[in-house]
Amino acid sequence: MKILESVNGIEVKRAFVVADLISAKKDRRKHLTLVPEHVFRRKLKTAKKKALKMPISTLNRIIKNEWAKRLRAYDDYDWYIGTASVDEIGVWKKAGGLPLAWTKGSLAQTAAHVKSALEHDPKILKKRSRYSIPNILKTNVHILQKEKYLFPIIFKGGTGTRGRKGLKRKMKGDIDDGCMRSVALAISGKKTIRAYIGFPRKVQKSKNKRV
Repeated sequence: MKILESVNGIEVKRAFVVADLISAKKDRRKHLTLVPEHVFRRKLKTAKKKALKMPISTLNRIIKNEWAKRLRAYDDYDWYIGTASVDEIGVWKKAGGLPLAWTKGSLAQTAAHVKSALEHDPKILKKRSRYSIPNILKTNVHILQKEKYLFPIIFKGGTGTRGRKGLKRKMKGDIDDGCMRSVALAISGKKTIRAYIGFPRKVQKSKNKRV
């Protein structure tokens, strides 16, 4: 992973809330609907407008309602915008309903499994991954790295919310939010992705230093 610039933690919280506002987490039936690009762009614009107006107390409440441990982790870490290779980061354990075996390795390996399934037997995919990843690939994967509030959120491997707890292979970075987006980016051919990267506050990293 490579650090590019430090950012205030509120930017990470805004990114989480923007994605939360866009997503269909509160209505699973919406995962079945392909959202055209113009609709996605409208949702993104609306979500950004709302999130940027929110005081930090409201952002905190939204994140805490999702999972209190995530809010504590976001507050206790130093945050940066950086780049990460798809070979050195990993997705959440069984992210989006993916088979456990597919999430044990790197993002690149997870994406290879998903790509094969999409090409040969899409029904293997279950729950959120079955709809979210194909929808992203068809409508908005080309937007994800152009908008900073759509960047994935990554913790230094084995820290933060520990989304890969119990998996034997430790990665340099663990994706906390944006697993489905990250898989879609890797399938689309991205070898590195821009992301928010968090380190425990006691660990200081210098600008442009590889970690």
